[in-house]
Amino acid sequence: MHVKPMLATLVDKPFDDDEWSFEIKWDGVRAICEIDGDRMTLTSRNGNSLLAQFPELRAVPNAFTSRHVVLDGEIVSLDRAGRSSFQRLQGRLNRSVSSPALERSAPATYVVFDLLRLGAKDLRGEPLDVRQGMLKKILRPRAPHVRLSRRVIGRGRELFARAKRLSLEGIMAKRRDSRYVATRSRDWLKIKAVHEQEVVVGGWTEPRGSREDFGALLVGYYRGGRLIYAGRVGGGFDRRGLADMMARLARLASSRSPFADPPKAAETMHWVRPHLVVEVKFGEWTRDGLMRQPIFLGLRTDKAAKSVVRETPRNRS
Repeated sequence: MHVKPMLATLVDKPFDDDEWSFEIKWDGVRAICEIDGDRMTLTSRNGNSLLAQFPELRAVPNAFTSRHVVLDGEIVSLDRAGRSSFQRLQGRLNRSVSSPALERSAPATYVVFDLLRLGAKDLRGEPLDVRQGMLKKILRPRAPHVRLSRRVIGRGRELFARAKRLSLEGIMAKRRDSRYVATRSRDWLKIKAVHEQEVVVGGWTEPRGSREDFGALLVGYYRGGRLIYAGRVGGGFDRRGLADMMARLARLASSRSPFADPPKAAETMHWVRPHLVVEVKFGEWTRDGLMRQPIFLGLRTDKAAKSVVRETPRNRS
């Protein structure tokens, strides 16, 4: 059963409405899990298998009373308070295989929030309330490496305030009667408590002072098929992260700028083919269309560069 994930629309503020349910927005890697008897697949949004990177998640089938299901969820790494962080997953995502040390330092959990098939029945045409009710019934309690994404009915403002207090990414709002569709929809909404954006790397600057490898990444997003410059990302890297990113940049080096309107600066700039996608957090968008003080959070190996656009919050209505 090939499934393209349903995507949410970004809106500007939380709301209360009994026709909607609300969940924490998990900060990890979206993954579709298919269990068919003894066979299991765990696939990212761009169709890559994730089991080699997260082998402990081969235990996911044991969490369910049925061995024939298709699930939608998020692979996360949780801290002691149960908070997810995309940065915690970085050591797991930047390699093709895992190791016992990585599994101990950043154990993975599959947070499941939707049931798309049960047995031979395709549930995507059923209302969300029905799908999530059936999901809750087939999930065994306290299963290792699996967690149900809990939801509240109607009280979006309260959950959003809690997300802000805990420094979480934000919340999801889902219309309770919504069907599962393989596209971006206004029946699923995301409301962010912090500014985060996926951007495409188009180049780098020379390092200054004692810094090694590179000074900052030159990044942008696509609009109308053109790569629009959005700023420099220099913060958020440790020594190992700088070296790893520099190795990736070197493999993509190019003599031409990929930006529609290349940035101008006094220091030397180097260009790359625009294949790398990174996630950053930042203060705000400036009037010039640049991100203020962006900080590197991690590589997004699950996203295609051409799919990266500037996320602009919309009014819910």
